[in-house]
Amino acid sequence: MTLKKEQPAKALHEESGDKSNPDAVQFTNSLMDALIMETNSEDVYGDMYARAADGSMRRIPIGTVGQMLKVAADGFPAWANDITNTIVVNAGQNQAISVANTSLQATASDPNSSITSYLWSKQSGPVEPIGTGFNGGSFTPLRTRTFTPSGTGDIVFDDTNTLPGDLIILEGNFRSVRLDNVQGTQANPIVFRNPAGQITQIGNTTWAANGGPAYALQTSNSKHFIFAGTHWNNLLFTGSEINTDGGGEPYRSAYRNLSFDAFSEKFEICYFTATQGGTCIVAKTDPVSGQSATWYPNTTLQDILIHDFIIDSPYNEGLYIGHTATYWDLISNTPYNQSPYDPPPADSNRYKQPIMISNVKVWNGRILNTGKDGIQISACKNIEVYQNEVFNWASVNVPDRANHNGGILIGGRSETSNVHDNITHDSWGEHFQFYGTGTGHIFKNNLCYNTNASNVSGDMASIAARCGSNNTENHPGQVTVEANTFSRCGNGSLVRVNGYSNKSGGVSGTDNLQVILKRNILMAPRNNAGGDNYDSFYVYTENPQDYGYDKIVTRPLAGADANVQYLTMAIANVDTNNYYLPNNATVIQGFRKTKPVGPQPVTGASVIVTPNTATTAVTNMVSGVYVFRLVVGNALGQYKSSTVQVTVTL
Repeated sequence: MTLKKEQPAKALHEESGDKSNPDAVQFTNSLMDALIMETNSEDVYGDMYARAADGSMRRIPIGTVGQMLKVAADGFPAWANDITNTIVVNAGQNQAISVANTSLQATASDPNSSITSYLWSKQSGPVEPIGTGFNGGSFTPLRTRTFTPSGTGDIVFDDTNTLPGDLIILEGNFRSVRLDNVQGTQANPIVFRNPAGQITQIGNTTWAANGGPAYALQTSNSKHFIFAGTHWNNLLFTGSEINTDGGGEPYRSAYRNLSFDAFSEKFEICYFTATQGGTCIVAKTDPVSGQSATWYPNTTLQDILIHDFIIDSPYNEGLYIGHTATYWDLISNTPYNQSPYDPPPADSNRYKQPIMISNVKVWNGRILNTGKDGIQISACKNIEVYQNEVFNWASVNVPDRANHNGGILIGGRSETSNVHDNITHDSWGEHFQFYGTGTGHIFKNNLCYNTNASNVSGDMASIAARCGSNNTENHPGQVTVEANTFSRCGNGSLVRVNGYSNKSGGVSGTDNLQVILKRNILMAPRNNAGGDNYDSFYVYTENPQDYGYDKIVTRPLAGADANVQYLTMAIANVDTNNYYLPNNATVIQGFRKTKPVGPQPVTGASVIVTPNTATTAVTNMVSGVYVFRLVVGNALGQYKSSTVQVTVTL
C-alpha cells in the first residue's frame, strides 16, 4: 500500500477546476520555462511564440521552430504563429440564466484559411458532485487522501487508516481492495472514487492462474461507505476470465467482483462497471456457529443502494443480494433447502435461518450477458428495483440453467417489493420470477419482450409464494401485476401462476397466493406464431381444477382495469421502435416509458453535449458562475480561443 499524498478538503475544492489534464498543463509550462531559461539574451528570441495550455503566450528561442512540444489533452497545441494568425473567434455573449441547461453559440472566421476544428471545455465553475452522498444526501470531504498500488496491488483499509468524512482517491490499477471495519457515519460517510478524468481498475483477470484474492472488492463489518466513480466508464471492477475447468464449472465461477460480507450494511455503490468473473455483486452474511448475531431474527442489516452501473458477462448472477438458503446447516456450513412448505427442521440448534436485509434499492442499471440470473434478491424487505435494463441473462448453456434463469427475481423470504419501470428483453430465461411472502408486492409498468424460442417452458413471468420467516406458517403471498407489457414468450405462457401449493387465494391460512392482474398488454404468445388462441397461452394457472381459476387470480375482464390480449404483433398494432407503445391511442393498458432506463450522468455534473461544434448545448448545471472556453483551429495549424461566462441561478 502506498500513500501518495494528503491534502485538506479546501485544497481539493481549490484544485477542482475542470482542466482536462492538469499534469499536461504543468508539463507544458515547465518546458516553456526551461526553453526560455536556457538563453541569456533577448537577441536569441525570434518572432515565433508558443502558447501554453492555459492560453498564455511565450516567445520561443531561435532554432527551435519546427520542433513539437507536448500538447495538452484539451487539444490546444504548443505552437501558434502569433503574427500571421488571423483567426477571429467569439464565444458569444455572457449569459445569466435560471435553468440548468443552456446553449453556447460561437462565431469563427479566418480570411486567409478555413476553420477546421472547434473544442469547448469548462474552465471554471461550481464544484460538481463526485458521486452522491449516502442515500441521496450531499457529501463534503473532511480529508482527502490518494492511494496508489504497490507490490502485488492489494490494498487493505481499516479503522486505522480511515476516518469518517474521508475522500479516498484510488489512483491506478489494483489487484484487490479490502475493507475491514471501515465505518463512517451517516453525516460523514467514507467515499472511495477514481481520480477525476482517469480510469481506476480493480480486479484480477487471471485469478486462479496466478493466485491472489478471489475478489476485486471485499468488505467485512463495514458501514456508511460509498464507492462512487466519476462515471461508470471510469471505475472498473474486472473479474477473472480463466475459463479452464475447476471441477464442473470454470475457475472464474468462484470469483466475486464485489463481495459485501459479514455485517456490511449502509453502503452505496454507484457509477461503475463490473465485468467477467463469477458473480459481479454479492451482498449477504452467512450464519456462523456460535455467533448468534448471524442468525435470524437477532440482526437485521440496513440499506444497500446500488445504482447507475453496468454489469457485463459474469459467469453466474449479475447481482446476488440476500441469502437464498431457507435454513443453514451450522455443522456442514452448507444451505439446507427443504421444500418451502415443509415444517422447520427439528434440530433448531443445528439449523438457523440467515439474517435479513431491510431497504434494498437497485436502479439505473444495465445488466447484460449474465450466465445465470440478472438481478436476484432474497431474504430482504422493503425492496425497490427500477429503471434497469436487463437482457441476455441465463446465457451459460449448462444443464441447470433452468434453475437460474430469472431476469429479475424476488426470492424466498422477501417481504414488500416494488419492481417498476424496468425493461427486460431478448433472453433464454424467464423475465420476472416471484417467490415472495406477505402482501404489498408490486410488479408495475415493466416492458418484457422476446424470450428465446429454444426455451421449452418459455414463460415470461413465473409467480409463486414461499414460506414466511416466522418458521410456523406460510404467510399469504400477494402480488399486483399491473400496467406491464409482455410480448413474445417462448413455448410457455406470458404469465404462469403456481397453483399446486398456492390454492385458496385468500388472505389468511396456509398455502395462499393472490395475484391481482390488471391493465396489462399480453401479446404475441408462442413467439408470435399465431394459430390457436388459447387463454392459457396468455395466463396459465397450474392445477386450477381443484379450486377454480378465479380463486387465485383476480383478472378484470372489462373496464379500465381490464387486460388486453393480442394473438400477434400485427393485431396488437404497437410501435416496437418506441417501447411497444400502442398506435391506437384508445388503448391505455401496458407499459409507458416515463423515466430514463440504465445509467445516467451524475446529477449536477455539467455536460457539454457536442464539444466539437460551434454551437452546443450544456446540460445539468447547478447554481454558480461557469466560464467556458472555445478553441478554434484552421487548416494552417493555427489556433485561437475565446471564453464566455454563464451565471446560473436556480
